[in-house]
Amino acid sequence: MLNSPYELFNNQYGVRLSYIVSDVDKRHAESVALLSYSAYKLRSHRKEGFRIKEGRGPGNEALINFSKLPVQEQKVLIEKWGDPAKTTKHHQFKDFILPDAAALNFFSAYRLADGRSLPKEVILNYTMNASVLNACHTIITNNNVKRKTMGGVKANIWEKLADCVINLDKKEFAHALPPNYRRLQEKFRKYKKEGYTALIHRGFCNDNSRKVTVDVERLILSLYIAQNKPYVGDVSNDYLRFLAGDIDIFDFETGEVFDRNQFCENGQPISLSEATVWNYINEPGNRIIVDKFRSDSLTFNNTHRPHHHRHSPNYSFSKISMDDRDLPRKMPNGNRVKAYYAYDITSGCVIGAAYSQTKDKALFIECMRNMFHFLDKNGYGMPMQVEVEHHLVNTFKEDLMQAGIVFPFVRWCNPGNSQEKWAETGNRIKKYGYEKRYQDGIGRFYSRLEANKTKSEKIFDAQNDNYKEKTYSYQMLVADDKEIIEKYNNDLHPNQKKFKDLTRAQVLAMYINPQLARIDQALLLRYIGNVVATSIRRSQYVQVQYAKYALPDPGIMQRLAPNNYEVKAYFLANNLGETESVYLYQNDLFICKCDKIQAYNSANAEWTEEDPLRYSKQASYVSKFDSMVKQRKESLSRLKIIENTNYYGEEKVETIAESAVQPNKLFDWPDEYDYEDYNRLDAINAL
Repeated sequence: MLNSPYELFNNQYGVRLSYIVSDVDKRHAESVALLSYSAYKLRSHRKEGFRIKEGRGPGNEALINFSKLPVQEQKVLIEKWGDPAKTTKHHQFKDFILPDAAALNFFSAYRLADGRSLPKEVILNYTMNASVLNACHTIITNNNVKRKTMGGVKANIWEKLADCVINLDKKEFAHALPPNYRRLQEKFRKYKKEGYTALIHRGFCNDNSRKVTVDVERLILSLYIAQNKPYVGDVSNDYLRFLAGDIDIFDFETGEVFDRNQFCENGQPISLSEATVWNYINEPGNRIIVDKFRSDSLTFNNTHRPHHHRHSPNYSFSKISMDDRDLPRKMPNGNRVKAYYAYDITSGCVIGAAYSQTKDKALFIECMRNMFHFLDKNGYGMPMQVEVEHHLVNTFKEDLMQAGIVFPFVRWCNPGNSQEKWAETGNRIKKYGYEKRYQDGIGRFYSRLEANKTKSEKIFDAQNDNYKEKTYSYQMLVADDKEIIEKYNNDLHPNQKKFKDLTRAQVLAMYINPQLARIDQALLLRYIGNVVATSIRRSQYVQVQYAKYALPDPGIMQRLAPNNYEVKAYFLANNLGETESVYLYQNDLFICKCDKIQAYNSANAEWTEEDPLRYSKQASYVSKFDSMVKQRKESLSRLKIIENTNYYGEEKVETIAESAVQPNKLFDWPDEYDYEDYNRLDAINAL
């Protein structure tokens, strides 16, 4: 829009000199050459009132009285810039409408009662309202500005301001101020008193302004969560049929029949289009609720439910994560191999794996055994924390998986929340990063990504549900998976920024938590080891699976319960299937660890380097036993018991205490039986 050449001065409309004189330096590009500068000087001298204001420098140039210009020159100006009587105030009013950054910040940060922010269009509208009212304030309070825009006249000032506000171009100045001057004045006073808050409409986002009431919205959502998962069109149709009386709707649980009269406004039914129904169903707040009914728990959890944001530990074995999975490729019987893995979270290494054709608690125990074989072989300590889910493991909640017994910390993950267990992430990385790279047939037939979609060929038979699919033996699937684990563990760690040029296995070994405790084999094997009942023989050994295991010291015999040589032996075979040691328990109390007895050759001529050591070990045990027996024997004394005859003398004074300890009173002797002779004979036999 072109700038206006007009200016109101002393209630007269003037034209700025630079807009009409042809030879004034730096004249406006849009100016019209109505007269030369010399003609302007001549007219000013000869024609009284031709110049209503003398020029006093840049920004304060001379004004020519519009009414003193010839009619032809006035027409030229009106054709280009309009009638000054109608446009002067409006153009000059716009000059004082300045951006209000404080208003923009206030309305952008403003929150409604329900916590939502104002829409972008509303923020811009309120900010423009503030800018226009600020311009009104500037004109009213500044005499120079008032004179320039309103001709210096105070009378009917608000009518003139309202006229300026009405004539603002709404595309350039998108305000929503009232056109009536009294209401505009009232709005201005409230704005000056309350600030920006006065510009926010009280009914904004009020429920009264909604076409759909709470009851209507509740009915729409209730129809949408029906068991058959209806389409939005079906919901809209059922709602309209309900309003028309074609169907009745009642609450199945409470028996409440919906009253269609409650779904009216001003006596008329609230009719909704399908688009309106769709909008309300898909409001983010409503979508959460309806998806809780229409979606399975896993889909709802991954779509709507908030989750925790965590980072991996800094040390290996600070936390391990365990989970089961089915290997993707099938066996000839159509089933899949069940696998159970234990991952170290920091390194990502698989530190334990077990396989089976059935998913049961034995699979979990076998994975624990495999993991502790690995830890024991490499001299690692007990992991500080383990995370597991209740499936398969909940039977061990009160013993093996109780915090403080084997693992210092135990994290029970919520069922169905795959984001919570790190093992789920490890399984995904292992499957799509390594199994897919080195094995055939890895993926899912329903995968959206073409690269992960497996090929399938349907067999048209009576069942009409069979597909041609390559199968593999159990042994091959297990062997392939173990090979993949080796590749996976010895590949570069994904966080090369933190562990530059290190593999997962190297990170596992180099960043061990310094606070790891030593593995208590006796305690651990009680929960994950094999167990047999046996007995201690010849004060020396127990026999387990046809092998003999020696007590570490003969003194162990003193730890046994009275007259009880029966014990339980817990053991775990190593990777070669050999059992090197067993751990003895009696009445749930740990007795000792027994190492396997190594026999030596009875012929000295055939002795090897190991035979002297085996002989010495066994001889040492026998020597300790003999020493213990000798020591215990020497600690005992050979005693002789002599009866005290004073009990039966004539001068014996019987006391209560003496009567209480008379010999053989525990027996009910016959009157004719001489128990004194019997006691004397017993004493003689003891010599």
